[in-house]
Amino acid sequence: MPAFLVSLLLLGLSAGSQAQPTPYDPAAVASIRAGHHDCPHCRLAHADLTNTCVKHGDLEGADFTGAKLVLMCMSYGDYKDASFRDANLSGANLAHGHLDGADLTGARLTITSIKGADLSRAKGLTQAQIDQACGDAETRLPLPLHVKTCS
Repeated sequence: MPAFLVSLLLLGLSAGSQAQPTPYDPAAVASIRAGHHDCPHCRLAHADLTNTCVKHGDLEGADFTGAKLVLMCMSYGDYKDASFRDANLSGANLAHGHLDGADLTGARLTITSIKGADLSRAKGLTQAQIDQACGDAETRLPLPLHVKTCS
């Protein structure tokens, strides 16, 4: 058998298949849905956490890549170094959240509350994303980005 096929078999792949995104941890998703707010470094990629709450939660380093976080209550949470790449945060409440080093590349922020949130060290933010969100005078963003205020 050719060496490359052996390598593919050892990796658990078949020739012609494409690598799939790292799936979420079902136990972590169930824990959040059950009302547990702390889940540091959890694998939540591509999970549907619509309308759940992790207010004041510790989700440092969590992977929310491609997750559906619509209308999620995430205020006052710790999201340091979390990945929100391509996540849908439409209508989510990130007010007063701590997002040092969080990656928001491609994240959807339509009507997302970032009031009082510290995004000054967040990665991947664009003005187009911020234009869809709602902030206030306390919202901290990387320069030169600026947020519109919403009542």
